[in-house]
Amino acid sequence: MQRLRTLVVEDHPDLLSFCASVLERAGYEAIPADSGAAAQHILRTSVVDVVITDLKMPTIGGLDVLRVAKEADPEIVVILITGFPTVETAVRAMKFGAFDYLMKPFTEEQLLGSVEAALEKRRTKDAYGSLQSQLRTSFTLNGMVGRSRPMLKLLEEIRRAAGVDANVLILGKSGAGKEQVARTLFENSHRRGKLFLAINCAAIPESLLEAELFGYERGAFTGAQVTKQGLLEVVDGGTLFLDEIGDMPLLLQAKLLRALEEGSVRHLGGRRGIPFDVRFMASTNHDIHEEVRRGRFREDLFFRINVIEIHVPPLLDRREDIPLLTALFVESFAPRRRTKIQGITQEAMDVLTTYDWPGNVRELKNAVERASAYASGPFITPDDLPPTVVKGAEGHRPFTFRSWRLTTMERLEREFLKQILDEHGDNVSRAARALGIHRSTLQRFMRRHNLAVA
Repeated sequence: MQRLRTLVVEDHPDLLSFCASVLERAGYEAIPADSGAAAQHILRTSVVDVVITDLKMPTIGGLDVLRVAKEADPEIVVILITGFPTVETAVRAMKFGAFDYLMKPFTEEQLLGSVEAALEKRRTKDAYGSLQSQLRTSFTLNGMVGRSRPMLKLLEEIRRAAGVDANVLILGKSGAGKEQVARTLFENSHRRGKLFLAINCAAIPESLLEAELFGYERGAFTGAQVTKQGLLEVVDGGTLFLDEIGDMPLLLQAKLLRALEEGSVRHLGGRRGIPFDVRFMASTNHDIHEEVRRGRFREDLFFRINVIEIHVPPLLDRREDIPLLTALFVESFAPRRRTKIQGITQEAMDVLTTYDWPGNVRELKNAVERASAYASGPFITPDDLPPTVVKGAEGHRPFTFRSWRLTTMERLEREFLKQILDEHGDNVSRAARALGIHRSTLQRFMRRHNLAVA
């Protein structure tokens, strides 16, 4: 890991030497420049992480150095040194993108504190920018994203199931994304131009569910003023998703089984069968095998709908996908905000990756939506997250964002950068354009991973 490079611009030799020695002792690489002209040359010919520049210098002052620094790298950290601050100068400096002011005389602690605060802000932005780049280049299916082994296995199962027309049973805990799996299957199947309907078997009373599925004739029961088609007819040629099929009453299970076996449906109060062509998908958060064993779910219906069985892993089993999912949700909520979220603090991401998420992806999405709405600044902090999530993360064995980056993200980032650079013939400018980031930002990532910087 290469040291962060700091450029110190000061025309007074003693102060220049003081700043450089403080930064070197703290582990930074310090590049001294005794004039604005020398600083501009360095900025135009090399990559720098932090610029600390005096405001008042002969010929080329600190604001000119600031302007050139931002032209070279919009994300560069610039700290101004001044002995005579004015409101007008401060406004101009902040407009150009200065991070902080240091008033002369300042202490070693004040200098390092300002540099660390500025770098922490940029690390947060860089980490989030890296997640966004990963998100843009990750393989996704209908908004389903992840690089964990369980998620890649799920995506492969979806691709395979989408290529055939068999019935599918989707198993998983509440909030894991079972309906999204069903919709993704449908969108990638040959029936995608037809109708997709989802019905929650647990949310509709038995009598109404039967009428919804099979339809009815006029006069079949009190209130049946007209003949109505059932969903099996309406979806003809398309896909019907029966959510929480484990809650379907046994009598209705028998009627559904008969319709599936005959390929036709008979209205309530009707005599003739009406043929239909429907692909069935069903889901449940129950242990369906145990339900069959206990006689609470018909075994013959189970085998009819369980031609392909897909398990959706809980979020707890794929924690390493949480940062990518968080970035995906932040981007999806961005149009609702007046100002753009620039990142998520490491502390907030630590909370998200440590919490167990009993409500799975649905709960994570709700938490990120709340945080996006509550965030008062450019970064999401732990204070913006739901209190239940923050409290639930306390006392757990931490699966922190820092540990995730060390074990996963660092490796993925390096492989990702090498792949992008290979695809563009090691041309940094073209690779940066493909990623949607500034050239200097890509160079900073390359130096971090000891890749040759052009």
